[in-house]
Amino acid sequence: MKVIDVDAHVVEPASCWDYLSEADKQYRPSVLRKEVGATIATHFSGPNTKEYWVIDNHLYGKHDAAAIAFYSNGEVTEGSITLDDVPARVADLDKQKVDVQLQFSSLFLNIRCARPEAELALTRAWNRWIADRCAQSNGRLRWIFVPSLKNPEATAKDMEWAVKNGAVGILFRGLEGDRFLDHPVFDPVYAKAQELDLPICVHIGHGSPAMETITQREGATFNRFISDSPNYYAFSVLLNSKHLEAFPKLRWGFFESGCTWVPAAVQTALHLRLPPPKLMEKVQETLAKHNMWLTCELHEDLSYLVRYTGEDRLMMSSDYGHPGDVADTILYRQALDARSDVSAGLNRKLVADTAHGLFRI
Repeated sequence: MKVIDVDAHVVEPASCWDYLSEADKQYRPSVLRKEVGATIATHFSGPNTKEYWVIDNHLYGKHDAAAIAFYSNGEVTEGSITLDDVPARVADLDKQKVDVQLQFSSLFLNIRCARPEAELALTRAWNRWIADRCAQSNGRLRWIFVPSLKNPEATAKDMEWAVKNGAVGILFRGLEGDRFLDHPVFDPVYAKAQELDLPICVHIGHGSPAMETITQREGATFNRFISDSPNYYAFSVLLNSKHLEAFPKLRWGFFESGCTWVPAAVQTALHLRLPPPKLMEKVQETLAKHNMWLTCELHEDLSYLVRYTGEDRLMMSSDYGHPGDVADTILYRQALDARSDVSAGLNRKLVADTAHGLFRI
């Protein structure tokens, strides 16, 4: 059994921008440190945010890898979170009892660039950097390609390089600017992903100015429902689009938004009014027909969910690298093992077998 942690993160260090080409160094992000007592309202930030990325003339709160490591009480190190210390990350995989861990960006879950050329430069640098870090892990770390969706034709070409250098999926947000995922501008990327057998990984986050306005309204605090909602949109929009038929071999994964919402989304998106037994059948049929997988969360009622999704569509992951309870990161497998409502067979599918359906690892 090869255990795969399908959703982990790297907190990007400033050194990742060393991978910018000479011509693209003009787009290098800088770091702004907030003065004590100052207030800055922008995405990925809060009252304790100390530093900000300045990217294409826009501010984004910078994850504090040192603070995440400090509050983990020694369970993880700053170098393991940033991948400056690849052996430390691999050692954490051993503690997790994980064989392979998939790396999502933290920064690109929410940033947007006004200029297409800046976006292409930064995504290419990130992809070169993460490929280099993962190449030092002896196959234990694989990565999710970050596309430049303002440059779909260029991105389609870059995907061939990415697959040759260890990428196992391609990142999408549920909202890309003001576009849903059924917009035809993304078709060259979908076509290339289908050709390369590379799944689309829809992770919570967004590239939408309108969503940023909502999340940064006066008095707002981090709201997980709002943060997750672009994934709900993407799932529902795709069910009502022609893209699932246009790209029938393309596989879709939905990450870090849980899946308690899925039965209601299928019912609503397909304009159904089915009682539970028939809806259970319809959800399972829909996920299988359209090659869709989902990650679930430790706090969800898994015995309830599998009645709707079936056991072969759900995956469990750690969200390693982001702030949270250590039990949800390093010890997530032990926490799952302790649940009396999860059979040994379902446990194995959640942490290992099902991931092989979405990812070809």
